[in-house]
Amino acid sequence: MIIGRLFLIGLIYGVGFMVVKSLFPEPFVLLLFQTGDSSEGNLTLVSLVYMGSGLLAGLVTAPIFGAFIMRGRESRRVETGSQTPRFVLSITLALSMGVVSGLLIMLAYATGLLQSGGVLDPLAVIGASNFPSGTPLLVVWTIARDLLPAGLAGLFLAPLAGGMLHKLYTKDEGPIQKEYDWPEE
Repeated sequence: MIIGRLFLIGLIYGVGFMVVKSLFPEPFVLLLFQTGDSSEGNLTLVSLVYMGSGLLAGLVTAPIFGAFIMRGRESRRVETGSQTPRFVLSITLALSMGVVSGLLIMLAYATGLLQSGGVLDPLAVIGASNFPSGTPLLVVWTIARDLLPAGLAGLFLAPLAGGMLHKLYTKDEGPIQKEYDWPEE
């Protein structure tokens, strides 16, 4: 039951991330404005891999994130009206998806799925680095370039799907009922 919810959350966040990521000036925009092959190779494949990495990142990250947030949830009960965990959980899941998506893009270029040497190829930039401390910074930058669209997806999805994350984060017993101390007569 819970694993099904986690995959549903992953699917929702993955689709949201995929849509937001496709709006950024990456392969989807290139696909619309250019015909045929380019320096990036087949633009249809590039756009499908970039958008598919967002969807796959959601499906991979949500169960891992869910297992992490459900640890110790027996001791967590949030009072009614507390919306901060919903927003924080949504943004944290989305940023985690951005890291996974960045790693998947690097993996796609490393395995040869995407044509190397283009403008979008992060491994060409990393390989051309000759500054000793530049390579780790370039790897971090390559992964971090997916954080902005992922963060925006988390921001947009917080009011819609953040409630499911909030229920997983807290115990599923519902809100705490307020107790009153009545004066004795």
